[in-house]
Amino acid sequence: MSQLKEIYIEPMTRIEGHLAIHAVGDVTTKKYTDAHSYAVMFRGFEIILKGREPADAIWITQRICGVCPTPHGLASVQCVDMTYDVTPPPFAVALRNFTHLAEQLYDALLGCGILEGPDYSEPVVKKFNPDWWDKAEKTKAENKDLHGYSTIAEIMSALTPLSGNLWLKCLQLSKTGRKMASLFGGKHPHVGSFIPGGIAKTVTASDLEMFSAMLSQHIAFSKEFVSAFDDLLNFVLEMGYEEAGKRNPNLISYGCYDDPNSYTGKYKDLSRWGDARKVSPGVVVNGKLITTDLVEINIGVREFVNHSYYEDWDFKDVERDPLDNYVATEHPWNKETKPSPKESHKWGDKYSWGTAPRWHDWKNKVDGMTHVVEAGPISRMWTTAQAGKVKESTGKSVKFTLPKAVVAGFRVPDEVSFEWKIPKSVNAVERVRARAYYHAYSAYVAYNMLLDAFELVKKGEVKVWTEYRRPKEGLGVGLTEAMRGALGHWCIMRDGKIYRYQVITPSTWNESPRDSIERPGPYEDAIIGTPITEQIGDELNGIDVVRVVRSFDPCLACSVHVYNANDKRKTAKIIPVLTLS
Repeated sequence: MSQLKEIYIEPMTRIEGHLAIHAVGDVTTKKYTDAHSYAVMFRGFEIILKGREPADAIWITQRICGVCPTPHGLASVQCVDMTYDVTPPPFAVALRNFTHLAEQLYDALLGCGILEGPDYSEPVVKKFNPDWWDKAEKTKAENKDLHGYSTIAEIMSALTPLSGNLWLKCLQLSKTGRKMASLFGGKHPHVGSFIPGGIAKTVTASDLEMFSAMLSQHIAFSKEFVSAFDDLLNFVLEMGYEEAGKRNPNLISYGCYDDPNSYTGKYKDLSRWGDARKVSPGVVVNGKLITTDLVEINIGVREFVNHSYYEDWDFKDVERDPLDNYVATEHPWNKETKPSPKESHKWGDKYSWGTAPRWHDWKNKVDGMTHVVEAGPISRMWTTAQAGKVKESTGKSVKFTLPKAVVAGFRVPDEVSFEWKIPKSVNAVERVRARAYYHAYSAYVAYNMLLDAFELVKKGEVKVWTEYRRPKEGLGVGLTEAMRGALGHWCIMRDGKIYRYQVITPSTWNESPRDSIERPGPYEDAIIGTPITEQIGDELNGIDVVRVVRSFDPCLACSVHVYNANDKRKTAKIIPVLTLS
């Protein structure tokens, strides 16, 4: 007979933002049987932006989050490039890439090492999984020569917050990543240099040399970082954790790291410059890559509010995209944000400020249905591995080599080859592993793009802005990857002002509530079926739940902000929260 225990984790700690989790565990079968993910605050940026000049969105939308502002700036500036019909010079695209790459380098270490790593650290494992600790003390670390830790227990100790050597190194290098982003962005968080048609930064060879010096630290550290996490995560899988956070491999990535000579910012070229990205866009359904076409991916985006604190909308402003593809009512170009708060914890009704994005197989390549897809490093590494669009792709893996980097304080001066292999399961462990490998791959991409940028400087091709005349009407979309996954900005401009602006963040994809046909969102789906490994007492502590959710690296500031229900006016008062890091 089932014996069910219900838990609420509200707020969810060690993440940015305002997430809560409801889960039901069966202590007889030692598995979680139900779950609800709900965002407890409202984001009103889409309302704040109405009536403003589209270029204002580049700086305002970065205030959605202080953890991952640069991808918002990049998605927005690409959206505005398209809305204004302007193409930046190649060198400007490269500088935007460097700013984005720098943030991805810092953010991978933040998520993987500082926020997720402690779930497998000595104090947590000793408390909740003492049998793991006993085994870890006796298990040798295969990659000791790279990272320097003799046993798995030593790696767990090194991930202890505030005192562990690996945790502190992640903190140190994350600061370096922010400095790198500030070099071309002017500051971080909330870079100030992204502008329509380019970047407001005159760059010299010495700027690139400073960037290179800081990049060499990331290259050197990544060789230790990835190898340590490989050893740790292989051990966790051996302890029977493969079912934790497991769900079907249904994934979405918009791709990122544009080819400076391919990016035009024009919708008619979207598929072409999407294909040229160093991280390949794609949608994976049941483990199979079904498209890499950014136009197809964009048109397939849907957003539902059946279990969200919003009113539905039934009108359309965009019937066809610029390539004459049909645009659905549920597409972000047609969405209107209409907050409608209800009573909390009503699982059969509306229960979250998060919405339910889904991807529609509108070309009927699989089944012509909408799919619950997850975003994140595992999604973009998977699409890049299968797509075959870059030379590092093998169809089953991503293979690359980090160059030599002789840097004081780091163990490995020699070049090291890496291969991220498509895992047999998408689960909590493999999400964390993919994030670690994505740090190494981003360092590799940054190194090679830096060499190309030096060539542009040698040729004198250092123009950073294209002059333009702003049109009265425009339609734009910006699709890129934040650390947590697929990030999209959509804009309709009328009479030179924003008529509609919509943002779907990666955490919105992942933390979504049930959709229009009652399918759970990725967090919910991943919790259901997760084994209970903690020692069961009168109550569940939920360590396995938080490990699963934190494997997605939630960033709820991107998804929610503040709603004031006490306002006496008919229109809700929206108070933006400027989340600083």
